Amino acid sequence: MSGLSDAKRNLRERSEGALRRAVLSEIGRGQPGTVEPYRPKGDRFWRVFFVPVYRRIPWAAKERAMSALGMTAKGWKPPERKPGEPWRPPPELAAKAPAAQLGEKPRARSGADQAS
Repeated sequence: MSGLSDAKRNLRERSEGALRRAVLSEIGRGQPGTVEPYRPKGDRFWRVFFVPVYRRIPWAAKERAMSALGMTAKGWKPPERKPGEPWRPPPELAAKAPAAQLGEKPRARSGADQAS
């Protein structure tokens, strides 16, 4: 691997770890029998600066930055819906199942229908 890809991987691992530890400490706060997650050495920057700043940046800006740095997956189509938008079946599947959308029960198939 090149030095640049090693640096990107290290950045991603450190940022994901800091965000994960922040969430775990928030979830466990106030719960009986929980302890603070382990903090590795050199974690202060990530905990004090990165996590609060990351949470304030809108998702669209994060997406643009990750794309510009080449830190996104390649070769797949991104989802058509945005975060927070409810799931809907793809148009080709929705067209095939109009009865299910109207709340109607599907008809039972007769023996003649099954033979063909």
